Amino acid sequence: MKLKNIFALNVLAATLAACGGGDIKLNPSNTVTDSNNNTTNNNGASSSSVATNPCAAYELGGQKVQGVLNGNNCTYGVTFVSDTRPLTTDLEIPALANGGVHIFQDSLFVGEDVNSDAATAGKAVPAAGAGPILTIKAGAKLAFTNPVDYLRIARGSQIFAEGTKEAPIVFSAVKDLVEGAATEADRGLWGGVQILGQGLTNKCTDASNCHVTSEGRPGTYGGNNNADNSGVLRYVVIKHAGYEVVDGNELNGLTLYTVGSSTVIDYVQVYSTRDDGFEMFGGAVNLKHVVAVNIADDSYDFADGYVGNIQFALASNPSGGGRCIEGDNTGGSRADDITPMTHPRFSNLTCVTSNVDKNMGTIPSPKDDSEGPLFREGTQFELYNSIITSHATGMASNECFEVDDTEGPATIDSIEAGISVVQSTLVACTESIKTGTVNPSNAGFSAKTWFTTPGNNNVVIDSTVAGSLPATIIKDLMTNPRAYISAATMTDGNTAAVNVTLTDVTKLSETPSTTTAPVAGSNDFFEAVDFIGAVSEANDWVSGWTVGMTAN
Repeated sequence: MKLKNIFALNVLAATLAACGGGDIKLNPSNTVTDSNNNTTNNNGASSSSVATNPCAAYELGGQKVQGVLNGNNCTYGVTFVSDTRPLTTDLEIPALANGGVHIFQDSLFVGEDVNSDAATAGKAVPAAGAGPILTIKAGAKLAFTNPVDYLRIARGSQIFAEGTKEAPIVFSAVKDLVEGAATEADRGLWGGVQILGQGLTNKCTDASNCHVTSEGRPGTYGGNNNADNSGVLRYVVIKHAGYEVVDGNELNGLTLYTVGSSTVIDYVQVYSTRDDGFEMFGGAVNLKHVVAVNIADDSYDFADGYVGNIQFALASNPSGGGRCIEGDNTGGSRADDITPMTHPRFSNLTCVTSNVDKNMGTIPSPKDDSEGPLFREGTQFELYNSIITSHATGMASNECFEVDDTEGPATIDSIEAGISVVQSTLVACTESIKTGTVNPSNAGFSAKTWFTTPGNNNVVIDSTVAGSLPATIIKDLMTNPRAYISAATMTDGNTAAVNVTLTDVTKLSETPSTTTAPVAGSNDFFEAVDFIGAVSEANDWVSGWTVGMTAN
């Protein structure tokens, strides 16, 4: 509360006491309190300015708390919501007329955080949906003012942000949505979106009493329900996000902490983010139709027991560095084989790298060289029907696929045991497959030999064959670094046909096995496909709602 408000309350209290405050009766009135703590007393009389205010509002203590309308925009001050004043009741945010923007002057925290101390004292973590619910209507635009501000959904709370192709929901910064001055180089203008779930993580030894602290302002996640439901994100664009508190404590575009598989993430883009695009810490949330463009660090990052499925995923760095995938089981000084094991399954991934190193390029990345997937620190993985390539001249590249055993043998142990697999995947880069540091127990392991083993149906096109690059893999990629559609007919640089035998991912089991080779079965997530890569010429699902990509 501002000092002038405290002073005013003290004066009011003194006045009431002087008048015999015990005899004064305060009758209920029809009041509206806006987010700047201004109260209008209507007393039943008509007030056109209040009646037509389209800003989001909620009821608290018998009063209506509402944003302030200024032109076409709505502003929400710290008394409406903040990191220290989280929403404790449901809120609906509408789309505003004439391109209006919802401007938040602090963080938008939904639901109260129940940390370890509170849980020990007897406070229960709400079940999914028992906390406040944030609903955001199609076409709504939300802008945040400060780099440290972000949207956070607490355990037990939910978000339902369901846009459409014609009217996506946009989260960004004031510089972008209000001032119209942001460029692709603007990363870290605000924090991003963070969802705290109640799924499993290998950071807890007792899933029934699991309370792990998130990055950013302390929030708590974890539990024993990998089917937890945190809501829906559909046709959502997250722009110019990512804030680095300190090295190793960063906010990303979309961070999913032990989020469960009943949550829906479908048609979501992260664009121009300072740290990672999509990051999953444990849990089992699935992602479909996801796009990461101009991400400074990793487009897709996962660790700590994450076991979700991902299909139709695009990662592109048209103007700088940044890695396509970084996958870990653990990190730091923890053993690399702690269970539950990290084991995501990807199908129809497209990674377009740039051959740009850290701090180089048109829009430099302070984080990483531009590279393809890196699997390390014990992670398991499955990758099917995918493309990894480079838009640089001649498809010049840094490593386009790498496995590493620096922290221990578990990553390569899982490969040699057949638990981790790559099938029906095409790599077209000058530096195609790299074997990183190999633990002594796996001496002699060659990532490229494993990758190209007959029966995996993988194809590698690299500089070992003269004239084979550049290949025609992504339509128009050599003339358009923002291209993304898989070519209907693929050829190498010598015009030889390139054919990749597909894997039917609909016949994978419902959940991955972390102890055996992939088990045949059926699942409700993966769709049958007749192409490799994220986007086919027959179905350009990226066009019309994303930013930063052009098919031709």
